[in-house]
Amino acid sequence: MRHNKQVRGTNQGMPEILNAYGRDGLYFGVVRATVSSNAASFEFGVEYQGYIALKQILQTRPFDLSPGTAYRYFFTGSYGRKKLNAEPVTIHIRIEQNEAAKTLDFDCPTSLASNLRWFLELTDFESALKRLPE
Repeated sequence: MRHNKQVRGTNQGMPEILNAYGRDGLYFGVVRATVSSNAASFEFGVEYQGYIALKQILQTRPFDLSPGTAYRYFFTGSYGRKKLNAEPVTIHIRIEQNEAAKTLDFDCPTSLASNLRWFLELTDFESALKRLPE
């Protein structure tokens, strides 16, 4: 995580990062994507460094630290590189708690940024991965 900035606007159309976990020696992320007002959750494979980046995102609490306060994490679609053609990629994540919102920068592998971008660009769920039960 590098710097943050105050954000206005909404999370409309942004994939929501829901979870990251390991299973049977493999690593996965879960996102909820919305297309034409329909939402669906998807599990996708990530490499270990992608898993670590997702866990760092999901453990970031820039607002109220009271127990039971829900946070939501959205990929804004913005990303960049510190060095041309080099790892890591810096992605911009909108973090929300109730009415408060900030965008923070997180470093991650190119593969994770590409996966999140794919979910952002979905136009239908027919071509998407297997949906998770809601």
